[in-house]
Parts: sequence; C-alpha cells; structure tokens
Amino acid sequence: MVGQAAVQLALLGGARRVIAVARSASARARAEELGAAVAIPLLPDDDVTSVADRLRHAADGPVDLVLDPVFGVPAAAALRVLRPGGRLVNLGSAAGATAPIESAVLRSNALRMIGYTNNGLSTDERAAALTVVAGHAAAGRLTVDHEIVPFDGIGDAWARQDAGTTAGRIVLAL
Repeated sequence: MVGQAAVQLALLGGARRVIAVARSASARARAEELGAAVAIPLLPDDDVTSVADRLRHAADGPVDLVLDPVFGVPAAAALRVLRPGGRLVNLGSAAGATAPIESAVLRSNALRMIGYTNNGLSTDERAAALTVVAGHAAAGRLTVDHEIVPFDGIGDAWARQDAGTTAGRIVLAL
C-alpha cells in the first residue's frame, strides 16, 4: 500500500513523472492505473545493474527523488539513476535489510540517503501530515486497495492476510 500511496501523493505534490517498480504484474498495472508513467518489473534474479538499466530506460533523464519502501538491490539500483545531489528516502526493507551500495556511487554525485520513520515526527508534524493525507483520501484523490470485512470474519481475514492472499489492506467493520 505504501507504493500505491506514494505514486498518488508524488503526483499530487507536483512530480512531473513517476516511475514505479513492483514484483507482480497486477501491482505494476495498479501503479499505472494510479498515474505512474511506467511500472517496471522487479525480477527474482535481478542484480543492481539490470534494475538500474531498466530504471534509466524508463526515466527521461536523471531522477530527483526516490521513495524507497523496499531497500536491497532496488535501492542500490535507484542510486545509480539519481541526478547529482539527488535523494533516496528509505521507508522500509521489503526487498532486503541490506543493500549492495557502492561508496563511489554516493560520492561521485553527492547523493543523499535519508531514513524516514513516522516515529521521528513530532505530534504536530504527524497531525499536519495526516490532515493532508486524510484530505486527499476524503476528496477521492488518494485510494489504496482494501477490503472491508465484518468483525465476525476476522479469523478468515487474518488467515488470508497471513498467507498473503488478500488483494490489499483489510479494514474491519464493527
């Protein structure tokens, strides 16, 4: 869901072009439905060079900002397509807790890697951010795949979430 929200929020924030990366064809299709100019595949046997080549091909020039919820090989590849002074903001580690990042890649373009966590925000900053996001959601400009499940279906919903067979987030209704 982070990727779906990131595509939409980047466009709402004025991004000229958004490139998504996803493992499944359905996730890539959803990213494009939400406004990504292109969604490139992330393959199980990918290395940094192959992902960077696909990113470079999809971009129409150097990239200013990467929002990275996956880290690992995709983050190392994304660093290679950033413009001088570009930023990678890491939000998670779904593709790996470590990344094969080369010092020369960081230094040669004075790149910046930033770790982000909501826990680093003050109460006022968090409230302001949530107000913006909730406003976009209430206006229908921000959506994520979800399923509303009655509270008495929690057992089945939990089992499907644990098995990874849900099509999005599960929202329990009382």
